Amino acid sequence: MKRILQFFSLIIGLAVFNSCAESDPAAVYGFEDPNDISGPRMIRKVSDNNRTVEEYEPNNGKLFKVVRNAYTGTALQENQSIILYYLGNRISKMEIITTVPSGPGTGRHVLIPNYDNTTGRMVSLMNDFYVGNTHTNHSISIFNYDGTGRVINAYKKTAAVNPATPNVYVYPNTVTDAITYDGPNVAKVESSKNVLDISTGVITSTVRNTYEYVNYDWRNNPYLGISDNYIINIASVFPEMYAYMSDNNPAKLKFTSGSAPMVETVYSYKFDTHNYPVTNGFRSFTYQPAPQ
Repeated sequence: MKRILQFFSLIIGLAVFNSCAESDPAAVYGFEDPNDISGPRMIRKVSDNNRTVEEYEPNNGKLFKVVRNAYTGTALQENQSIILYYLGNRISKMEIITTVPSGPGTGRHVLIPNYDNTTGRMVSLMNDFYVGNTHTNHSISIFNYDGTGRVINAYKKTAAVNPATPNVYVYPNTVTDAITYDGPNVAKVESSKNVLDISTGVITSTVRNTYEYVNYDWRNNPYLGISDNYIINIASVFPEMYAYMSDNNPAKLKFTSGSAPMVETVYSYKFDTHNYPVTNGFRSFTYQPAPQ
């Protein structure tokens, strides 16, 4: 189920824009502005063929819930409900509840962040995964930042939960995410997963996924209203979502998984009169005023 989650997030986690062909205003700006929000805004919904693939719900001035869906044809393949909890203005817990209609049951990530009280940065994260009510995996992530406060790498160690010793963890598997920047934008995310045979100490498999974002424009990324701490939480499960922290929008994504050929995705976009995207040619975007 977690493998499905990671693949799913690659499909729905992309909001990228083409900065070319500005000579024709109608090719850049829609004839109408359906999201005429003059002040601060937050993404409300991302749609594909009139189906909701992402929806963001605020409550009491904070992001409260995110719903994500993936489809095979017209059939719902997977649903995620992400619930956020707060202590003051900080996220104190997140739950990612996943339902696969044709699958064996419900999967649930419970994410508990830990902060540096001086900087407010999230420095570590505990993630427990459940299938139904059965605790199956436990992981700990450590985050490092550059001098400007941007996360530059994350190191995660993961253990399977032994029902006989549920509070004793042996961490054979690791994931390392390296994030590089081009100015205020994420240029590349390299996510490497190592699986270790604990009986021999030998790494039995290594998988590296690379997400490269190129040709950034000057317009607004649709996720500017979403906090970095939320994005870092969710990117600990879906590393390509680190790109949501970018200020602007790449025209192209180059994705490589292991030794498979690189897959290049190019988009064509229209923007509203506030320089936010209304479509990327495949998905449409709507917004709401930022919660106060």
